[in-house]
Amino acid sequence: MSRIDSLLSGVLPDLAAPKGASLPLASRLEAPSRTSAAPANSVEVFRGTGAQATTPSRAPQVAPRAREGNGFDFGVGGAFPPKPTGSIQEQLKQGARLLEQTQAAAFSVTLDKGASMDAYARKQLGHLDPSPPIAGAPTALTDYTSTIPGVSARDAFEAFVSNPELLFGAAGISLRPAASALTDGARLFLEEQGPPPVWAPIAVKLNETERVVHITTLDGHPLRGTNQFVFDDDGSGGTRIRQYSAFQGSSPATSVGMALMDPIERQHDIWRSVHGQLHEMLKPR
Repeated sequence: MSRIDSLLSGVLPDLAAPKGASLPLASRLEAPSRTSAAPANSVEVFRGTGAQATTPSRAPQVAPRAREGNGFDFGVGGAFPPKPTGSIQEQLKQGARLLEQTQAAAFSVTLDKGASMDAYARKQLGHLDPSPPIAGAPTALTDYTSTIPGVSARDAFEAFVSNPELLFGAAGISLRPAASALTDGARLFLEEQGPPPVWAPIAVKLNETERVVHITTLDGHPLRGTNQFVFDDDGSGGTRIRQYSAFQGSSPATSVGMALMDPIERQHDIWRSVHGQLHEMLKPR
């Protein structure tokens, strides 16, 4: 296990950008400064091929497939485990929203009202504000990478934004409201059956020119954070996918969840499945 500087080190100061704005590409690509001692925002690299993914509690919406050959890997750093962040008032607000959305998720996964639940989800999402990491506060960082040989970055990006239900379904996650594609400005709940059932709200920003997908959590998400996916040509006709994740706890429920289960490992399993499913969809046969 080796230690490297996280590419997110140069990004964190920009987390105070206007709500909903994606992180500047230039600052994301700048090489981080190095010191003789390991910096606070460094990552420890773990080889994804050596870890066994935990089976999701919800049956995948697609048949399980082998996910070898995409070079999936990730490194973690920063402040682990994530702690509740923000003022007492802010944490109480997030906790109340989380409870409300957990009740809706329980109703959805047990009774599944279909179109009526989608309509309710749209209405709720319209009331939620972005909840990115609070600038200057301890932040957990994870960098994920994978490759898709023989597929251009443009094709990989378009497949990612055109198949969200298939990709997240591979991790046992449904979308509320249903979404056949990710669109710029879209708001969605990521629904997990649990236990406990979860509605995790997100907002999506797309930069088609740079092939970047930026996801920001909304009020009531168990974590406050961002995920940024970058699709780059690898110089050999294939694609390298880089995903930069930065997050903090949103309320005391974060600490409770850390004590009762392993939500961080679940996050790794989700993104392992998403990256793997995209590779299986596109790899040359």
